[in-house]
Amino acid sequence: MRPVTSPTLDRLVQILAPQVETNPLGETLRTGWAVLTRAWAQVTPVSDGERLRAAAVEQKTDARFVLRALRYMAQVDGTYGLRFDGADWQITGVKPLGRTYVEITAWRLKARGLRDGGQDAH
Repeated sequence: MRPVTSPTLDRLVQILAPQVETNPLGETLRTGWAVLTRAWAQVTPVSDGERLRAAAVEQKTDARFVLRALRYMAQVDGTYGLRFDGADWQITGVKPLGRTYVEITAWRLKARGLRDGGQDAH
């Protein structure tokens, strides 16, 4: 197995956890977002060639975010969001890179974004 090289973690991101409530009908509804954590990341845009090979035809901005693998990162999945450089991103994939790092793939949302309540989760 090839060792993971140390990425340059030079961009600040926020991982956003969904806030949910159950309505009188028993349905779970997302009511907003809370900042799960702030972390330094390496950000790499997904190239046009990669998008073509993946048969992605939508006009959207994709990127990969590499962060340190912290204990609460195990719960992060596609229901979570990410905020970077003033924009909200929808997480589309999470995978470990060895024991030290995790790679999050996400696409940037349009202007309205995730609409968060701006509260910290911890």
